[in-house]
Amino acid sequence: MSGGQDSVTEFIAGIVPLIEAKTDSNGTIPVKIIDAGWGSSGYYSREVLQQAANDRVYAAGLQMYWNHPTKTDEKERPERDLRDLAGVLTEDARWDEQGPKGPGLYSRAKIFSAYRDAVAEMGPYIGLSHYVWGESKQGEAEGKKGDIITRIAAARSVDFVTVPGRGGAIAEAFRAARPPVPTDEQKTEAGKSMVGEKPEKLTLESLRKEHPEIVESLRKEIENSAAVKEAQAQQEKKLKETETALEEAKAENARLKEALLLVEAKTFVEEKVKDATIHDFVKARIVESLSKSPVVKDGKIDEQAYAAKIEAAIKREAEYLANLGVGKVSGMGAGAPTEKTLEESEKTLEERIKAFGGI
Repeated sequence: MSGGQDSVTEFIAGIVPLIEAKTDSNGTIPVKIIDAGWGSSGYYSREVLQQAANDRVYAAGLQMYWNHPTKTDEKERPERDLRDLAGVLTEDARWDEQGPKGPGLYSRAKIFSAYRDAVAEMGPYIGLSHYVWGESKQGEAEGKKGDIITRIAAARSVDFVTVPGRGGAIAEAFRAARPPVPTDEQKTEAGKSMVGEKPEKLTLESLRKEHPEIVESLRKEIENSAAVKEAQAQQEKKLKETETALEEAKAENARLKEALLLVEAKTFVEEKVKDATIHDFVKARIVESLSKSPVVKDGKIDEQAYAAKIEAAIKREAEYLANLGVGKVSGMGAGAPTEKTLEESEKTLEERIKAFGGI
């Protein structure tokens, strides 16, 4: 187990004795899962264990196996061996300050028939150990330094294990308790004995009657799955709404920037043409035309290039007016003045425009 601050890890806790090995009529026994103190993986405080109970880490339906998996088991059969499934918790674990074996997390466990005799016989000499994921940090408790468990996140199982110091005899007894693998001859004999027999049909009703804890566990799993899917759907909906709002905001921002740029362009063009000695009608036409197509660089008006464009437009208008013999134009280098005064030029221009139906 890593001792890093808030590290996520997988660990196996210390051993806690069974309360009583003898099963009741329903095949269940009371068990104490764990209490506060130093375990093989670190120190478990009362608060951490109480929080685990509140978080339903040890929920009804949690599986119980005959021994923890070995490293080889974890690699070759991470889903565990079905022949080692010895029971399940039948109720959520709870913190009991006045428990018969002292303060700790308590529950009840349904022991499957293949293991009931073994548990009843070895109950006083064996214990339970949980197999969980959690978080830890380096620290000190009860005068000892080491890994301090800060949170138990999830449980894989609560398993029957030997008590340290009991030696090989108990270990042999554990191995003997596992239902043996049938030989080929036994399989053949079993097949012959079943010829002509109609197997009992498994129904939901029979499952509810014989294994209510499994039905309850499946129901909770389905509810949790539905809740997770609903939460994911809501999250995706909010994300989509946020993305849509962001795109709309970007589009609006672009529109505002464009509008502001056109306003700046119109002001710029007006400033450039105001001193040109040309008819106001021509000035207005240049402003209207060029303010709609500003020269832009890096999102801003390129003043030098834009001014050149405006000057070229004024020059063209000036040359056009000069060709018509309409007055002189000054202020932008449009050419030499004509003999007509500005007033005469404007009057002539108006008359020509009227002749073409312009005014």
